[in-house]
Amino acid sequence: MDVLSLPRTVIATTLAAGTALRGARVFHPRGTTRTATLTVSGGLGTGARLLDEPAVHPGVVRLSRGAGLPAPLPDVDGLALRLPGLGVDGAPLDLLVNSAWRYTFAPSVVAGTWSAVLPHRTGSGRLVLLGARPTSGGFTMLVASPLGRWQQWGTLVLGAPVDGEDLAFAPTVGADDLRHTELFRALRARSYDASQAARGVQGPDAPPAADVRVAERR
Repeated sequence: MDVLSLPRTVIATTLAAGTALRGARVFHPRGTTRTATLTVSGGLGTGARLLDEPAVHPGVVRLSRGAGLPAPLPDVDGLALRLPGLGVDGAPLDLLVNSAWRYTFAPSVVAGTWSAVLPHRTGSGRLVLLGARPTSGGFTMLVASPLGRWQQWGTLVLGAPVDGEDLAFAPTVGADDLRHTELFRALRARSYDASQAARGVQGPDAPPAADVRVAERR
């Protein structure tokens, strides 16, 4: 018996209806897309190659406001980072963080450190929380144990604006050694797929090895 079937269906239907009525994403409806360069310092020993191995990765980021409120009204800001070819079976690796107090969304004016609100599990079995701290030219990329202190694992420098309004992110795909836990993937995947379908935009599908019913789209 799939105990998550009803919650997934309810959430998916609600998000799809909201997307259809709004004509855009229910959350983070408008954003800007830019090229980016991620420089990883390495050496943390988390069990995830992306976080542990020194490297320079090209990427694309989408910056957005959660409710789409106009500035200067307070809103939950979001950072979506795509790293081509670093996900499962060569798929893109997508990472999402928002202005938050760890597991609780918060307006960026009172949240100096942004955070994923769902943990990732690394290849060594550790649970980690990914985060980011805005800087003048991009973000300092952070990682912590679920209740531990933040440590820097990389620097993200933003580049030129690009056309990315139809870009669809799929963070439930993850990498072999850096993925959301199965319960969170199951709860979120169908809802984001329904919202994506209502917008008429398709993102990268989860490879069979990813063991994900439907890739999350944002």
